Parts: sequence; C-alpha cells; structure tokens
Amino acid sequence: MGGMERRLERLEALAGDGVDETAAERAERLRMIKEGAESANNRALRDGRIPPFVIADDGYVSCAHDGRPVVTSHQTSAEDWYMRELESGYGHLIHDPAEETFRTRAGELAMSRDVMNLRYIIPDRPL
Repeated sequence: MGGMERRLERLEALAGDGVDETAAERAERLRMIKEGAESANNRALRDGRIPPFVIADDGYVSCAHDGRPVVTSHQTSAEDWYMRELESGYGHLIHDPAEETFRTRAGELAMSRDVMNLRYIIPDRPL
C-alpha cells in the first residue's frame, strides 16, 4: 500500500468516512469521487479555468489548490463550487478566507470546501 493510500485511509477514518465500509463500497465511493473530479476538471478546462483536482495514476484525487485528499463525492462538488465562487468575485455571498467558507448576509453557511447548501448558493428570493 502506497503512502498516499495510507494517508487517505487515515483521513477517511478521522472524518468518519468509510466506517464499516466493505471493499466493494469503498471502490464504488472512490470511483464516484474520480468521476466527479474528472467532470469538474473537464468543465474547468472548457470554461478556461484551472482544473480544481489532481487525479493520480492510481485514481486517488486531491485538490489542486492545496493537495488536500478528496474523501467523499460531495467534496468534489463543494470544492468545484467553492473555487468558482472565489474566481467570480463572491456574488451575493460573504467569504471568510480563514474558515474557507461562504456565508449569506444572515450568517448561514452556504458553502465550504466540503459542503454546500444550494438553497443559499442559488436563492429563489433575496436573502
């Protein structure tokens, strides 16, 4: 087992991901992460942006921004949206660079590099 794989497994355990996960479930989760990263990278390249993910030859995915391993498929979407919001000039959300979050003016968490709440990202009414 390579160093990157051991590091990823340790981070998954610390995050609570992969608890009681079978080998088949883990393989499926990693496949979904890789597919999400590939899609996000393709969109970024098509739009003239920097791809948000690095996909290693062994299929492990990390964030291009800082090398942080991606351990959930939700993280691929959140990281992609977070980076796009950074590039777009923040729009209607308030950025907290120390916490790496975007919040609404009312203080609700709209997105971080791990989670996102579409209700606040794409509001159907002014916040």
